[in-house]
Amino acid sequence: MTERMCITLRPERIQFSGNCIKILDSRNGKYKIPYQRIVLAVMSVPDRESGIYYEPEIADITRDMEGDIILYDAENRRWRIVMDMAENTAGDVMVDLAVHAPYILMGGQEWLNVDSEEEFIEAVRMTDVMRHADKAGGV
Repeated sequence: MTERMCITLRPERIQFSGNCIKILDSRNGKYKIPYQRIVLAVMSVPDRESGIYYEPEIADITRDMEGDIILYDAENRRWRIVMDMAENTAGDVMVDLAVHAPYILMGGQEWLNVDSEEEFIEAVRMTDVMRHADKAGGV
């Protein structure tokens, strides 16, 4: 797979609009990430005992969970959103993102190796199908 561009943000504020996430970054200004381009959203959460980071499945994410958010988009970018300065928790953002973009893959996905071009392309196809079904009222 071609090397993925990695963008790290430390937001002061995150807002959800009708078609994108709006992020006010503490150093680099404003960003907009369209929902329709997001393929996968995961949390990177430190284990309290070991300190090792893990990616919880969507069913295990709660609004009060702390951690960082990692978004993968169809243009081969990875957005790491470091939540230490944000008004809300990573769990809050993940729950709100699931409401605004129910067609993206959310939470840790054991079956998906994001570094495998073949598997990631399949994930892009899956989210495209789910997004079109959502627009047609089928999801």
